[in-house]
Amino acid sequence: MIQLNDICKSFKEKEVLRSLNLNVKKGEMFVLLGSSGCGKTTTLSIIAGLIREDKGDIYVDGSRINDIPPHKRGIGFVFQNYALFPHLNIYENIEFGLKARHKQRNNRNEVKRALELVGLDGFDNKNPMKLSGGEQQRVALARALVTEPECILMDEPLSNLDAMVRERLRHEMKQLQKDVGLTTIYVTHDQVEAMMLGDRIAVLNNGQNEEVGTPEKIFYKPQREFVARFIGMKNIFNGKITTLDEEGGVMQISTENFELTAVLIPSTEGTHVKACVRPEEIILMKSDQKTSARNEIAGRIITIFPNGPLMRVLVDVGEDEISVDITRLATRDLGLKKGDKVILKFKATSVHVIM
Repeated sequence: MIQLNDICKSFKEKEVLRSLNLNVKKGEMFVLLGSSGCGKTTTLSIIAGLIREDKGDIYVDGSRINDIPPHKRGIGFVFQNYALFPHLNIYENIEFGLKARHKQRNNRNEVKRALELVGLDGFDNKNPMKLSGGEQQRVALARALVTEPECILMDEPLSNLDAMVRERLRHEMKQLQKDVGLTTIYVTHDQVEAMMLGDRIAVLNNGQNEEVGTPEKIFYKPQREFVARFIGMKNIFNGKITTLDEEGGVMQISTENFELTAVLIPSTEGTHVKACVRPEEIILMKSDQKTSARNEIAGRIITIFPNGPLMRVLVDVGEDEISVDITRLATRDLGLKKGDKVILKFKATSVHVIM
C-alpha cells in the first residue's frame, strides 16, 4: 500500500531521516514508535507532501507520488493539536476538508456520515472551542475521514488528553479503524499506546528504522538491543553460549556473575549474546520454594519504588543489578525492605536471547 524507499531528509545541517525504508500493508494500523526527535513526524509530513524529501521514493499502491501535490495524494492527516478553525462551527470545519480537496459531493450527507462515524452526530452547529479535548480530537478525525482517503496519518492525536480519555479513545479508534478498514499510520512515543493500537510497529531511532514487527515480537522478542532497551526490557546481560542441549531443548549462557538457562535457538557454542529478562517475568521470594523455573539467582534488595501500578524492586546480584516488578500487595505481604536477602527465579522461556 505505502512504501518508502531510502528516504533522506535534513534541516540545515541536522540529518533527520537517514535512508528510511518502510512498507505499510493495505488496511493495517501501522505504528511509528520512537522518542522525540527520531523522525516520526517528519516521516508523516513527507508521506503527506507537506515537506519535500531530499532523496528517496514514496509509493502508494505501486505509484510513485513524490511529485503529486498534497491535496491530490488521497491522504488524510490528523494533527497533534487538531488544527481546528475557531471561527467555523463543527459542520464547517469538517466540510473544509471536502472543499480543500475540491470534492464535488453532497456535502451535508458526507459530513453527517463522518460525524456519525466518530460518535458526534448532532454536533453540526457547535463551536469547536467549546468542546472537550476528546471531542475536538474526534472532529479532527472526522475532517480527515470525510474525504474518504486511501490512507490516514495520525501524529500523536491523543497526547494532549488526560489518561482516562486517552485510554477510551484508543479503543474507539482501533475499533473504528477495523470497521472502516482504512490504512492508518499512527505516530506515538507511548509504548502502551503502540502495543494497544498497532497491527505492526516500527521502532525509529535517529532517523532510521531499527525494527518492524507485531506488538508481540517487538515487546517480547526484539531482535536488536536498542529496541529491547527502548521498550523497557531492563535486564540485559552480556553473555556467551557455553552449552547446547538439543535433547533437552535448552542452552546454557554464562554471564560474568551467573549462569542462565534459555530455550534452545539456532546457534553455536562460544557465541556472544545479549540475554534479556523482563522484570514482570521474575518471581521474587524471601525463602527458597520449589518451582518449575530453571533459573535461580540470589541477591540483596537495593531499593524499592513505584513503577506505575506495580512496584519495582532493584536487586544487587554481584556486579549486576536485576529489576523485578511485583504488585504492591506482594511487596506488603513479603515485608520487603532495603537490604533484604531474596531469591529470584524465572523460566527458561523468560530468557530472550539477542544474537
